[in-house]
Amino acid sequence: MSSTGTPDLSAIADPRLWRLALQIDSEALRAVLWSTVEDASLIRFTLPLDPTLPPAAALEEAVYAAPVLLADFAAVDVVLRTRAYLLAPSPLPDDCVRRMLKYACVASDSDVIRPSAASRGDTAVHMAVDADVARFLARTFRNPRVHSHAAVLDRYFGSKSALGNSGKVYVHFHQGASLREADILCYGPGGRLAIVTTHRCDTDDDAVYYIAATAREAGLDLASDEILLCGNQQLRDSVMPKLRRYASYVMPLIFPSAAFRVGRDALNAPFPLIILPLCE
Repeated sequence: MSSTGTPDLSAIADPRLWRLALQIDSEALRAVLWSTVEDASLIRFTLPLDPTLPPAAALEEAVYAAPVLLADFAAVDVVLRTRAYLLAPSPLPDDCVRRMLKYACVASDSDVIRPSAASRGDTAVHMAVDADVARFLARTFRNPRVHSHAAVLDRYFGSKSALGNSGKVYVHFHQGASLREADILCYGPGGRLAIVTTHRCDTDDDAVYYIAATAREAGLDLASDEILLCGNQQLRDSVMPKLRRYASYVMPLIFPSAAFRVGRDALNAPFPLIILPLCE
């Protein structure tokens, strides 16, 4: 089931037998719910965020417009889509990470610094979260697990990159109401993450440039290393033939078959939310 706005969720008789995953970006709150005891149960819907309000106020308005989100679920995961992150050793003191994020011009003194475990135990994706948003999530949901979208992608892709002798570039496309972004993760031979970055791509040529430039910056070879695309299908299918002019191996990522347990509509849900259970 999918919708824009709040759907009829009368089928959820006991929320404690369901999981909730939320993806929050600058434009919308995207929700995915599924039963822990029944297959093919996935429900997804999207609530727009009011761009005229501060981020926390817009989020609060959207959440309270969908009372089902406040139910007592078995688990709640929140994925924040933000470019205010960086990959760095872990653990590091918050003050050190804050200085690094401020140097990159993506954090302020009032932001909350949150590390999200990366695919290797000695690194983390450190992100800056608006303090009011962090407080709202903490008081609204029971023990929510808050993740950077980049860390979720890395935990999944990193587990796929350890085998083989070639480097790999994974590109996840996000399409919002007006915002198009590409998450680019580069792994060297052996599966060590070299670069993770998110770029706004208003055109296909922007995407091709950022993908090729990031791969080269990571020391990968466009003639022999793999580039695998996933996420928004329209963007993927549009960028792929243009990218193949410059790289020898460009293919769509095979969608994880295990994700279909919750229903075929998993194909249309936000990819970071669908792979979350596969990273546990």
